[in-house]
Amino acid sequence: MATSISLEDSITIFEKDQNSDVLMTWCFPTITEDLKGVILHRTSLLQEKISLQFSFSKFKNSWIYIYTSSIETQQTNKEDGTITQISVPDSLKRVVAFSLVLVRNQFNPEKYGSLAQIMSSVYKQTGDCSKLLECHLRVLNRGQFDVGSMGKFVDSSFDVRRSYLQTSIKDIIQLFGEEIILIWTAMAMKKRVIVYSEKLSSLLKVIRAFPLFVFHRQNWNILRPFVTISDLELKDLISTGVYCAGFTDSSIKSREDLYDILVDLSSKEVSVSSQSKDQFILGSFHKDVLRFLLSSLEDEEITDQHVIKGLNLKMKELLTKLESLKETNEETGKSSITLESLESRKLPNGMSTFLFNIANAEGLNG
Repeated sequence: MATSISLEDSITIFEKDQNSDVLMTWCFPTITEDLKGVILHRTSLLQEKISLQFSFSKFKNSWIYIYTSSIETQQTNKEDGTITQISVPDSLKRVVAFSLVLVRNQFNPEKYGSLAQIMSSVYKQTGDCSKLLECHLRVLNRGQFDVGSMGKFVDSSFDVRRSYLQTSIKDIIQLFGEEIILIWTAMAMKKRVIVYSEKLSSLLKVIRAFPLFVFHRQNWNILRPFVTISDLELKDLISTGVYCAGFTDSSIKSREDLYDILVDLSSKEVSVSSQSKDQFILGSFHKDVLRFLLSSLEDEEITDQHVIKGLNLKMKELLTKLESLKETNEETGKSSITLESLESRKLPNGMSTFLFNIANAEGLNG
């Protein structure tokens, strides 16, 4: 059975002991020191409490899926208050919490969240890393495994398209209202987008939907759903050139050098950086797109798929128009769209810059 999981994909265990020390205790096959440091900063183990049990993020070309569990040694009966001791494997008796981390080359939080949850249950019950390797190899060879009451995983049951549509595009439109046009414009032009939220759970839910506004590209690799402000992570982010990155550290809001637009989930506001304002002059085409997006909220029968198809159609019409504006270079014989040729057509203010950005974003200039 075909599977998207390979032997090169890694499984890692980080443990927090009773002294609050956090260490990587097991890894298969291996990860770099840089990736190890990034994962450590993105787990909940360095915090007093587990803020979010499951998270997904990206570093370089690797997707990082983290599932964090507490180790309980006793359970209180809600009815009579009696305390029952919970059996814990010897290898985990000094451990208060652990993170099971899957590093993969594919975006699919639902698939790898399910896999990480089941593997975490196996590790919590057995404390045996070899059991995790068995699960990994069964998925690799058979595309599935079954560990009884701890769960069953079937690789083929997780269609990545469902992960793409997990968050409703209409919910995002509702959240930002008229300012949604700035998000659409930034995504369409492949500009740098930073999303800030105090809560990681809200951040991950919202940011994963942004590529839906340019669904025709089907490019979720542009996402960096959760980034910390460490020098290593910011350097990696900058090296990608174009990104849609999420942060929970409010200091990111003052870093205009890192974004073209800033989306603040806490205030539900979208702001354009001072150096990018000339790229976001809105014209009649933007207003038409905005009317379409807002009108979708007024009709319950309009589904997310209808909105996505509508945006795809508007982009297709725009690209057809752009193709007709191509001019041939007499020296090279190549056809392209230049800013100069667009400006010579005396288009409305800002439209030349917008069309030129779209042409480059869609690869019309080679």
